[in-house]
Amino acid sequence: MSKRRETIQDDDGAHIATIYFPSDTVDLEDGDLSGLCATCMSTLRGRSFARSCLYWAMFQDSDLTGCNFEDADLRGANLMGALLVGANLLRANLGIDNLGGPARLQGANLTGAIVNQCNFLGAEYDADTLFPKGFNPETAGMLSVG
Repeated sequence: MSKRRETIQDDDGAHIATIYFPSDTVDLEDGDLSGLCATCMSTLRGRSFARSCLYWAMFQDSDLTGCNFEDADLRGANLMGALLVGANLLRANLGIDNLGGPARLQGANLTGAIVNQCNFLGAEYDADTLFPKGFNPETAGMLSVG
């Protein structure tokens, strides 16, 4: 199978990662970005991570506005303080990781995000987490932490 290479850079242009993706996909879709450390970044805004593995990825305080995480694996991800405004989380997995650790959404802004069929079972949130209108974190199986 042929592959294409994508380079991820931070807001200052510094190299973060080089990842190979199937050549028949677009943007950052269908890739293995497990453990990606992309904190405090805005360069990922609007990118598509559809069907990608983002297991244990660190997106703390990053601007992920309008990103597509449809069918993505975000188990154990750190999304504390992340802007997920208008993001597509359709069928994304933000459940418990293989070691029993939660995805962390404390202080995240999910206003206007698409969360249909998203697995939030065991994910953590706090009083500063903003959810889409009508979303109930307790019903979704999320845990409130101080």
